[in-house]
Amino acid sequence: MKKLRALPLVLPGDQLTGAAPAAFERALGQVAPGDGTHRGLLHLCSTLCLHAVSLCAPPSAARPVRHALDVLDGFVSGRLGAESVAKARAELFSSLAPLERATADAVRGALSREVRPPKATTPLDPHADAVVIRWATLGAHYAASAAVITLDAAAAPRDAVRVPAQAAGAVAYRFVGLGHARAAELRQRALEQAEWEHQRVSSGADHGQSALAVQLWHEFLGAAWKDVSDAQRLQYFELIEWALPAELRAS
Repeated sequence: MKKLRALPLVLPGDQLTGAAPAAFERALGQVAPGDGTHRGLLHLCSTLCLHAVSLCAPPSAARPVRHALDVLDGFVSGRLGAESVAKARAELFSSLAPLERATADAVRGALSREVRPPKATTPLDPHADAVVIRWATLGAHYAASAAVITLDAAAAPRDAVRVPAQAAGAVAYRFVGLGHARAAELRQRALEQAEWEHQRVSSGADHGQSALAVQLWHEFLGAAWKDVSDAQRLQYFELIEWALPAELRAS
């Protein structure tokens, strides 16, 4: 029996990041750009991106993303070449800022038409409403940028590892920004918690009650974002594992 004198080398490109299901990562590391498996994985990533952008951006603003993914579909089916994908990627990247502005304008307009009863108003409202717009805009940005990454993966397959988490983060920004962040109850809870903590000796005299309320409110939002992002990422992971052929799942 031959004696093993050294462990086999693991190249940096063979390492798994944990950012996506292991079988998905391994498959991306083994494919050749343009082969059948690569095209199938691109189609899977495109599905995630389409779901995310449909949730996170107004339909009119999402058109550049849908167009870019249509071009990618042409590449996947063999109707279009890599140069078409590269052009679509450049156009999509240029459309990110207009997409974000359109999303922000849509949310800002909706907030301006919202009528709140006096009991539902709080001192946090001006700051909180600005955060609602920012988080909704971040959702649109992350959804569109997930599509940019997917188009990059047409030439560099391993780039697609980042797509599921990116798309899940987009959905989390959208749901928390337009859900938790708009809730008057959560704003009031932050104010009440700040008042209670400020009265404690350990709270520190240098941290004002208003500043503490803002900090607590952002902590509430951060915890909610993590929960939603984790849940959405798990859903995407389950879809990926279901869609992978048996030989890839077993690899």
